[in-house]
Amino acid sequence: MPDFGISEFSSIAVTTGKPKITKINNIANRGDYQFFKDYYLPLRTAIKGLFIHKRHISYLFDVARKQKESSKKINFEKVAGNFKDWQSGKNITAYAPPKGYYNYQQTSINCNPELNVVVNGMPTLVKLHFNASDKMTQERANIICYIMSNVINDKNFNYSVLDLSTGKEYFFNGNYEKMTVKIQDEIQIIQQYWS
Repeated sequence: MPDFGISEFSSIAVTTGKPKITKINNIANRGDYQFFKDYYLPLRTAIKGLFIHKRHISYLFDVARKQKESSKKINFEKVAGNFKDWQSGKNITAYAPPKGYYNYQQTSINCNPELNVVVNGMPTLVKLHFNASDKMTQERANIICYIMSNVINDKNFNYSVLDLSTGKEYFFNGNYEKMTVKIQDEIQIIQQYWS
């Protein structure tokens, strides 16, 4: 049974041809998720707890400075800087984010926004994107926002993707009905090539 994270599903959904099939096969044969292989785990964890634990933004830069590899330290500092710019001037309160799964046929997509924040009075669920080499686009963000909205099913939330490699925040700007069809079609393609 195909089981994906929401970001990797969106990456497959916007890929075409042989690279799409390669991505599907790589995920199908990768084994269980091993959290310690997450390059950005220390920074992801720090960002998730920043507002809940009422820490100062400088905490993210402390996490970045503690990285042993110089390239990792540089990447973490850039992400921390982009997050600092995003939150600057906002009145933010945070709560533990709701999570769930988008299930269709035999496929399950893990919906796990990292932030549940009230930004200037507006409740928002935010999926964080870190990887500059796996480029975030409006098309991908539409898929992620649609799935979060469908799974959480709460019209009181805004749903967004914050690309921390660029500092850009994306909100859904597509057609909801067409997106339903697109995601179901993509799942059928994935299931066809899953091995």
